[in-house]
Amino acid sequence: MKSQDIQVSVCVVTYNQEKYIADCLDSLLSQKTNFKFEIIVGEDYSKDGTRAIVQKYAEQYPDIIVPLLYEKNVGPVENLKRVYQKAKGKYIAHMDGDDLALPNKLQKQFDILEMNPDCSICVHNMNAIDGNSQKMNRAFSLFDEKKYSLLDMYLINPFFIHSSKMFVNKIDEYIGKLNENALDIEVHIEQAKQGDIYFIGECLGVYRQFVGVTYEGKLINPIIPVRIQDVYHKFPSQKFSVDEINKVKKKYAYILLQYANHYTLRGDFIIAKKFVKQSLVASKSIYSLLFILIFINPYFLKVILKLYENQDGR
Repeated sequence: MKSQDIQVSVCVVTYNQEKYIADCLDSLLSQKTNFKFEIIVGEDYSKDGTRAIVQKYAEQYPDIIVPLLYEKNVGPVENLKRVYQKAKGKYIAHMDGDDLALPNKLQKQFDILEMNPDCSICVHNMNAIDGNSQKMNRAFSLFDEKKYSLLDMYLINPFFIHSSKMFVNKIDEYIGKLNENALDIEVHIEQAKQGDIYFIGECLGVYRQFVGVTYEGKLINPIIPVRIQDVYHKFPSQKFSVDEINKVKKKYAYILLQYANHYTLRGDFIIAKKFVKQSLVASKSIYSLLFILIFINPYFLKVILKLYENQDGR
């Protein structure tokens, strides 16, 4: 491999992020590495000034920034596919246009993947800020530094932010499988089928909360529960033991209860009841008799969630 070859392709997806995209690109351009990298920016026909900002940066840094300027809105998944397919690097680092890279992110992840050929993904903890760039009193995800597996994608989902991820560029094995409404976790799972996940305990990036497609305001986007259910319905049970399958069923039941709790707090009791029933089907347990109390007093749902959490040991 020639020294001038691109080793890492940073793939940035952006739409209507004029307030954030410059900071995102600056955080990437300031990265110090001993390898060559490119920054591919998929600009999805924004309605605000995002495109003009991307064009300005591409003109200033023509040797590193590759702009993809679509003539119509293609949607987040198609945008992701296109930037990934343009990547020349051995590794791809994903970045949402409203997030930030901290110093040494690219170098550290590159080194980890080079030293761990059994891993297909490298991720890290993230600090959090809000839409006004104010630091929040939390971080994502504060997990220990170690290797995780495909099974962990189902048992402790979610445990990393998409913008923390660098992965081996073997996209041809799964890029055509992605549904037009695919979630981040669906991409993660396909990549985790190719190798383990190395989790770096250090915070090497900043995640901007409550501004992406996961939320509408501060409410869950209704497409999220639909896609998560599809993820668990497609769980490859043939690859795992009976004990592991039961753990996944329990986790899925707990996730459904979380959705039920969300809709209960919103006052959408019909939808909440649906998720409770699905939770019962997913994992029958000694706690199932308590579910009838939920809609007498929604407080009991919080109690049940706590019981599931304790039972799961996480």
